[in-house]
Amino acid sequence: MMFRILFVSLVGFIAFFSILSNEASAANASPIMKGITIELNGETITFDDPVLNKSGYVLLPMRDFYEAIGATVSWDKASLTASSYKNGHTVELTINSTNAKVDGESVLVPVAAMMYKDRTYIPLRFVSENLDGTVAWDQSQRKVTIELNDSQETPDTPDTPVEIPPVQHIIHMNDSKILMDEPIITRGGRTYIPAKYFEYYLENGYGAWLSKEEYELLVADTLFTFSIGSNTVYVDGQSMEMAEKPFMEYGEIYVPVHFIVNSLTNSGRIQYDRTKQELYISINDYIFSGEKLDLSYGILNVPQLVPSAALEGKRELIVSDNPEYLSPTHITGDTATLAEYKVDAQNAEKEYSIFGWHLNHLGTKANIGITIENISDANTLEITKAQGISKVGSDNSIKYDIGLPLADNFLSGNLKNAEGNGIKIAPGETKLIQSYLLDEEKALGFLNNIDVRSLNGANSKYIIRVVLSKNDGEDLTSIHSDVVSLYDKHPRGVWPSSTISTTLPTYTVGTKQTGYNISNGKTDNLLTAENSLTKMNGTIGNPGHFGMTYKVNVPVSNPNEEEQTIKISLAGRGGSYSGAVKYDGTVYLIPTITPGVNYVQLPEHVIGAGKEEIIQLEIMHAGGGNLPVAVYVETE
Repeated sequence: MMFRILFVSLVGFIAFFSILSNEASAANASPIMKGITIELNGETITFDDPVLNKSGYVLLPMRDFYEAIGATVSWDKASLTASSYKNGHTVELTINSTNAKVDGESVLVPVAAMMYKDRTYIPLRFVSENLDGTVAWDQSQRKVTIELNDSQETPDTPDTPVEIPPVQHIIHMNDSKILMDEPIITRGGRTYIPAKYFEYYLENGYGAWLSKEEYELLVADTLFTFSIGSNTVYVDGQSMEMAEKPFMEYGEIYVPVHFIVNSLTNSGRIQYDRTKQELYISINDYIFSGEKLDLSYGILNVPQLVPSAALEGKRELIVSDNPEYLSPTHITGDTATLAEYKVDAQNAEKEYSIFGWHLNHLGTKANIGITIENISDANTLEITKAQGISKVGSDNSIKYDIGLPLADNFLSGNLKNAEGNGIKIAPGETKLIQSYLLDEEKALGFLNNIDVRSLNGANSKYIIRVVLSKNDGEDLTSIHSDVVSLYDKHPRGVWPSSTISTTLPTYTVGTKQTGYNISNGKTDNLLTAENSLTKMNGTIGNPGHFGMTYKVNVPVSNPNEEEQTIKISLAGRGGSYSGAVKYDGTVYLIPTITPGVNYVQLPEHVIGAGKEEIIQLEIMHAGGGNLPVAVYVETE
């Protein structure tokens, strides 16, 4: 069933979000919002439990709110899912999950429902608007106004709405898939969408009418002032001329997509699939947190192979990357197990890192999930930590859309709590840790850290799986099938550590440039098929260290009587390369570099007279077929 997500233009939204963000970020701040008034259909309502702020969003106690609006509510204890029904619409929210359902269709919710002091809390705006309501914020009174009934007044806009066309158009705004109420429109070869989609689906997005002709839109800290039918636009107060002209259709102001994205500080990428009526907008300011390194052009010396390397740490690595291409040839049934690890833990606590990389060519949507089945006789398991990052993109830009954001966010520590964070798994139970909805012809990459503890303190047995279903309603925890057969040369297996480290020979200041290849498949090839901790119906080695962090220690000696400047460069050796590197506490993005053509250079390092130091790098590859990358050191 097709559904519509209703929006209301909130002139005071930016002030609202600023207040919530400030409250949420205060040191050691409570999530409780004080002094907030909730008004429903003109009447002030109060709750026995407090109103909460989570990531800048208002959450209300579920039972009290649903009773106040007259919604029918049900609770599934097993799946921790709350369902509400009103005005012909059903909204399903699962605790700690940003995957929701509206009228049976899967959608993303900006903030997950949560438990607080044994009470279930739900996001006010998402629930209200999907039950045919509107939400507004009054900054001066710190008041949230909800209008929720069977008929709504149309907001005062410079044009009157007309009938919405029946064709469904879709926007993929960074990580959000949005089913539009209006069509994507192309005029003069240029693509336009309603401004509200920038406003409501981007962090700190804001839009407001300044007059009947002027509209103000804030995207990634860049302020645009558009005038209907005019080529003149103000960008951060500076007048500019553009080829496009904003216009009114379907009661909304349509703004030019390419102009907005290309005007941002870090730009982004746009793809429009006219056949499917799907528009993909990736805005770098929201995707990346690291600093992009500039390309330098030239040829560096031929590097040596890194002398040796060793695994570091006890977080075991599980890789699900085979078959990488999911097709009916490889996935013959409606469900499949892509990878599994049968654990017989001698320690009460174990740590895992699970890396997945799959492309959907099944001809239908796919649900992919990470599950854990407790096969212990008496030991209950607790997931003490489940955090990760995932990205979806197109086949033709995998490294940029998926690999680079994964590497950047993982090294930056920008991991989000998974659905199964904090859950307990009784003997005989299988529970979902995280799930992903993957559209046709799209690629998925994910990296999750999961810590498992036996509550009884004794040995525990369980099976960690990566599973797939072609059916949207399939219970992923019911999939206990054998692992599918290997198809190609992509890695699959389990290894003792998710971190590899090496220490290079000491570089003496003033000597010639030296370079060393890492992930070269020879001297640091520690993740072989033979070394896998399980065979899972076939394993393939991981010489490219997918899903791992590679720590490189660079000892430097300065025997001189004056301080010296050291330069560290990175260059591809096995083909085009991109990735992220953490250096001196900052994460830097390595754009695509081509061997023999270009390379990147890290910020210079100054070493004092007579000093010996170790420069530490932490590298994560963004993906690709041939991954050797060389680390060079030289004196300025």
